Parts: sequence; structure tokens; C-alpha cells
Amino acid sequence: MQESDRIYFSDLLGEEVRSVGLLTQGQIGPIYTLESSSCKYLLKTSSPSERLETEGKMLKDIKKYGIAVPEVYDISPTHLLMEYIKETSVPRVEKEHAAAQTLAALHTITNEAHMYGYWYDTTIGPFVQKNEQTQYHWALFFAQMRLIPMVRICYDKGALSQTEAEKIERLCNKLYTRIDMRKITPSLIHGDLWSGNILFNMNGACLIDPALYFADREVELAFIRMFNTFGNTFFDAYTEHHSLSEDFEETKVPLYQLYYYLVHIALYGESYTAGLYSALTKLKI
Repeated sequence: MQESDRIYFSDLLGEEVRSVGLLTQGQIGPIYTLESSSCKYLLKTSSPSERLETEGKMLKDIKKYGIAVPEVYDISPTHLLMEYIKETSVPRVEKEHAAAQTLAALHTITNEAHMYGYWYDTTIGPFVQKNEQTQYHWALFFAQMRLIPMVRICYDKGALSQTEAEKIERLCNKLYTRIDMRKITPSLIHGDLWSGNILFNMNGACLIDPALYFADREVELAFIRMFNTFGNTFFDAYTEHHSLSEDFEETKVPLYQLYYYLVHIALYGESYTAGLYSALTKLKI
């Protein structure tokens, strides 16, 4: 980071940025911490694109509903400046209760049109999630706007065989036979809820790095199952607010995990193909 950048953020914040530190290398660019005499900030950077602007918009959208996310201070095509969330040691049981309360509240949010998708395209990691919010048919949306685009990305990268790609495309053609859509209401989901994207301290849970859209809320829960992000305490607390569908474990978990396995294959390569194959086997594909 150049001295001119430090001066820019000092002027923006109305206080001198005394130190800048490299926190980590993100998927789309370096992430820094900025510190003044009174406060600490997080600065995400990237080459010019809409990605950080989209992330900032998503965080602001979630905040409108009273759900904890970092405060956004400045957005541009090359940076996103926001509140630094300091984590503290919290017992796992308390984390799972806090996560359940936060996600249950998020999943209660719907839209008046009862459509799936979102008002603008969002992102998951470095990938764009197309979100045409003109789709009333959940199975069609999930197939056409989630599974098939990611299958093509993986296939084009050489990380997915033609055989497996064709299996998933055949599944997409008849996805409506796998899901009872009469029992699904569009719910706002975080969309990328692994352990690194939910922070905990004495104030509770705080969501970061969303991949926002309106979906079957059990997409979120299937991803939680994928990496065992939370256990029985979470699910017991969550189901006090939203019950699970009868086919959640047998059908929805492997079906919705397909998308996340494809995302991870596109990002990290063939090490995640075993999980994809296991999900296809459970679905008898």
C-alpha cells in the first residue's frame, strides 16, 4: 500500500491512519488492517472490478434487517473499507446458539414477489452468481443459475470429466422431480457460510463475506453439514424456529452440496471430486 493510500483513508475517516498491516492474501487481492489512535479497520483490495462493490452492497443489505455485519465505510472498484470485527474466545455451545439465532433470523426474510435470486448479481469467492430475480420456480433457478454455470466452469478448467458433467446436467433436467416445491418459501441466505465467514465475540455472531440470494433456506444448512461447521446444538436451536423438511438428510443435503463441491473444485481442483461423487452416489445418479 502506498503513502497516498494512507493519506486518502486518513482524510476519509477524519483521523490519522497510523499503521497499515498486511493481514492475509484474499482470493481476489490483499487484505490489510488500518489502525488509528482510536479504532481498527479492515481493508480488502483487488484489481478494478465490481466484486468488492458487490460485497459492500450485500453487507449493507443484510444490515438493513438488523443482522450483525461489519459497518461499511467506503467502497470503490479497488477497495472495500469496513469495520474490523475483533473475535474473542467463546465456548462452542454459545457459538452454535448464536449462529442458530442469527441464521434463523436471516432465513425469515423473504421478498414480496416470492421470487428466487436477487436484485443484482452477487458473488461467491471469485465467481459471479447470476441472480435474475424473475424466477418463481426454485428447482429451475437452482439448476439453471447455480449448478449448470458452475459445471461449465469446472469442465472448462479441466477439473470435471465430461461424464460427470453430463450426469449433473441430466439431474438438472429433472430436478423438479427431486424437490417438493410446495413446502419451500424464498428465504434470504448468506450463501457461503463456512467457519471463516461467521465471527464470534461477546456481542454474538457477525456475518462476513456473503454470497447473498433468496433460496430454499436448506441450501445454507446443507453447506453447514458439508464441513460440519456446526453440530447438533446448532440444529436443535435452529429447528426451534424453522423445522427441517422430511427429505433434508436423504435428498436436500447431497443435492445442495453439489453446488458447493463444484465451487470448491473450480477453486482448488480435483481434491474435492470425491465429495462430489459421493453426493451423486447418494442421489443415485
